[in-house]
Amino acid sequence: MNRRVVHQPGGFTSVELLLVLALSAVILGGAVVSYGTLMRSQPSASSMVAVPLGVTRTQAFYGTVSTTVDVGMAPQYGALSLAEELREQFLADTLSATAVYCLPRDGINTWKPSLIAYNPSTDDELDTPQKFRAHIVAHAGVSASLYRDYRNPLNDGVAVPQNASIFVLGYSKYSGYLKVNAIYDIDLIRFTGVTEPNGIHASVKRYASVAASTTPSTLSYMGGYDVFFPPSIPSPTNAAQWSTDGFAPLFVTFERASRLALRETPSTIDRFKRAYERPFYFIWWPDPSARHLGAVTSTLATTDPRQAYNQMAGRSAFMFTVPMFPAL
Repeated sequence: MNRRVVHQPGGFTSVELLLVLALSAVILGGAVVSYGTLMRSQPSASSMVAVPLGVTRTQAFYGTVSTTVDVGMAPQYGALSLAEELREQFLADTLSATAVYCLPRDGINTWKPSLIAYNPSTDDELDTPQKFRAHIVAHAGVSASLYRDYRNPLNDGVAVPQNASIFVLGYSKYSGYLKVNAIYDIDLIRFTGVTEPNGIHASVKRYASVAASTTPSTLSYMGGYDVFFPPSIPSPTNAAQWSTDGFAPLFVTFERASRLALRETPSTIDRFKRAYERPFYFIWWPDPSARHLGAVTSTLATTDPRQAYNQMAGRSAFMFTVPMFPAL
């Protein structure tokens, strides 16, 4: 019996070849984009700036002794990954906190305690950042000039502070003391000198106790990120052209609405008394993926609390809403 043999054609059809080529293009294109992103995120010689912070700042910031620090020029995607990591740590710290106090500064933060003396029987209730500042000045030997007695932007007619310290308090096992779980320092430093790299050095740093520490101590640098923002209007001879560059406010405080019973002067203070029961903050960190810190104008009315911070919209992916008393 004869068996008919049918020969199948070899190779691929034109449709199959086109499909394979299309899939290959998609895969190769994704690989190129991923590789390009990795290469851009790596610091290179041309993207690094030797910032003359000075010994005082480097020791206060990082616990090291150096006159300069090599910092990536914005946009800096390597620093962006560090900022994302710090964001997760900040959310974890504030989630488990008993109290969060934001204090504005003009200079360097030189005070990083793990404990703060407090007697609940005799000391005042610390229900606002101003009460917390007054307490540490009166009972912890802190200089009154270290942190500003300040209540939100555009209230007192003075310049908005460029730096801030965020005290994250937790449950204390030490009788007569408040426990400081962590401190976050935000600092912006402008450099305009002829021999200096022109721009703004911005950093966010976390300080906490060493894991093995079982005794009261000064908090240690535990990580953070920094980035150097070039002027929005590059001009090596005229710093006035980018004099409005900056990143402020770093935070605003919304007090309890019940405090409207206490009318204060100037009346612009009262516009921030909007929290129903739980006071809270809006907090902003500088974004390493931004190209510069060029000023943005707010156009809202002065009676609107948003007028003090509306210009921060869209300037940073690192914006937080944090209760003053998360445990409540």
